[in-house]
Amino acid sequence: MSLPNGWKKIKLGEICNKIGSGSTPKGGRDVYLNAGIPIIRSQNVLNGFLDLNDVAYISDEQHGKMKGTWVHPNDILLNITGASIGRSCVVPATVKTANVNQHVCIIRLNEYADACYVCNLILSKDVQKQIELLSVGGGRQGLNFQQIASFSFLLPPLEEQKKIAATLSVWDSAIEKMEKLIEVKSRNFNLLMEKLIVKQPLKKQSKTYPIKDLFDVVNRKNKVGNTNVLTSSAQYGLVNQQEYYKKKIASSDISGYYLLKKGDFAYNRSYSTGYPYGVIKRLDKYESGVLSTLYLCMTLKDEYKSFSDYFVFLFESGYLNNQLALICREGARNHGLLNVSKDDFFNMKVQLPSEKEQQNIVCILQNHSCELSLLKQQLENYKKQKQGLMQKLLTGQWRVK
Repeated sequence: MSLPNGWKKIKLGEICNKIGSGSTPKGGRDVYLNAGIPIIRSQNVLNGFLDLNDVAYISDEQHGKMKGTWVHPNDILLNITGASIGRSCVVPATVKTANVNQHVCIIRLNEYADACYVCNLILSKDVQKQIELLSVGGGRQGLNFQQIASFSFLLPPLEEQKKIAATLSVWDSAIEKMEKLIEVKSRNFNLLMEKLIVKQPLKKQSKTYPIKDLFDVVNRKNKVGNTNVLTSSAQYGLVNQQEYYKKKIASSDISGYYLLKKGDFAYNRSYSTGYPYGVIKRLDKYESGVLSTLYLCMTLKDEYKSFSDYFVFLFESGYLNNQLALICREGARNHGLLNVSKDDFFNMKVQLPSEKEQQNIVCILQNHSCELSLLKQQLENYKKQKQGLMQKLLTGQWRVK
């Protein structure tokens, strides 16, 4: 394909004055403060914007020792290690003074490139594919400065860069607003679950049951050759592992995995954000699937099948957290698996309202859950629209007048 007039193919290093990562102060998180100079970490760098809600701080004295890690407004930040590798944003003008740690790279451009345009390039499918190819191999994902400098892409004249970036910023604004709305709605939904399930004063007809009286353990093995390997996502529930991770990570022999059927529940005994004692999800998306034996799997006894929807929200509400905290009194092992035994888990107790009251609670929560799902779908639509627009604008197929 011939390039538009004035466009050229370059490497990122050709338009940079600086490519370098930060550093973590000696002592790590133990020396972070509640106020002072912000130190930006990988969790603060999101796709397209900087989130400082959970930012850490260091002292003025420590800041003075880290001049090489100071960030400037209009710098591009890029996560270069771990699960968030490839996330990128531009430092806004409102951030006057800050540092980054060693997991975040500072990209400072010369006068021939627009930061918002180049950040969108980094977030494009083409450069993200380059990041994926460069970071594979070894025990841990990571990018070095030479690899970052080697990113190749098309660069139009500066004025056109700015016009393209301004066009894409309309979608960025819509995405950011939708993400903030979902965050508020999710927080309100969690508070509602807590009110209706965790803190609900139960009536006389409420009964207390050990989990083992309500559920049977699922330990059926995959003797039927089921190839739908599942993983537990805090956001999406039990989903196909290869679709979720974009690669195959299951064992070559999955005949020893647990075979789950639609409606079965699985407890992932690993910490994840928002779920300090693990995640319990129901298999809803598929008729069947297989899970690693690291999970605890269970199915409601026949006489309690009608309670299934209520248990989806009960588990999601964190109802079991206080009991799980006692079971996990020795903490998590190094690999993140919580030390919750099968016997301890199934001996925990739940207090259930009458079936009619359960139905009322489920009806209220399902309405709120559906609203959240619609908002999340709209967010995904915005992101897909932006990706399609980027593919056209960043390659010169469409021009901005």
